[in-house]
Amino acid sequence: MFETFFLQTIFNSPVFILKKELLLIPIFGWYLKKIGSISIKRNKISKENLGFYDDILKLANTTNRPLIIFPQGTRLLPEERVPFKKGVSKIYEKLRVSCQPIAINSGFTWPKYGNKKIHTTLTVSILEPIDPGQNKELFLKNLQHAIYAELDTLD
Repeated sequence: MFETFFLQTIFNSPVFILKKELLLIPIFGWYLKKIGSISIKRNKISKENLGFYDDILKLANTTNRPLIIFPQGTRLLPEERVPFKKGVSKIYEKLRVSCQPIAINSGFTWPKYGNKKIHTTLTVSILEPIDPGQNKELFLKNLQHAIYAELDTLD
C-alpha cells in the first residue's frame, strides 16, 4: 500500500496497472478504483482481459497521466529475484514511450510473509529511463537488470 500512496506524491496522478485481486481489499480497493487504476485477471484469458491493452492505449492517448506497473506482479521477499511479467514489455512496445524504472526495497520493511519491521529504512530509487524503441526481450532484460541491480545495493 505504501507504494500506491507515496508514488502519487512524486508523479502527477499516476495510473496503476494492477492485479484484479487488489480491488477486493476493503477501502484500499475502493481507493484504487477511484483513482482510475486498470486491473487485469492474471493468468486468465477472459473477455474482460481482451480489452486490457486497449484500455491502456486509450488512457495514454487521452491523458498525460503516467502509468505505474510493478513488473514482478507481486510483492517479493527482499532476496527473491523472479523473472518480470512479459505484459510490461508488451505495454512498453505498444505505447512507444520511455520507461522510468524505480526500485523500492519495501520488502525489507513489509515482507510478503510475516510482520512489518519497525525502525527500517525504506528506499525509493529512481533509475535512468529506458528510451522507447527497444525490442520487447531486450527491454525486459534491461528493466529487470536495472531494478534488481539497484535492489542488490539496498540492504
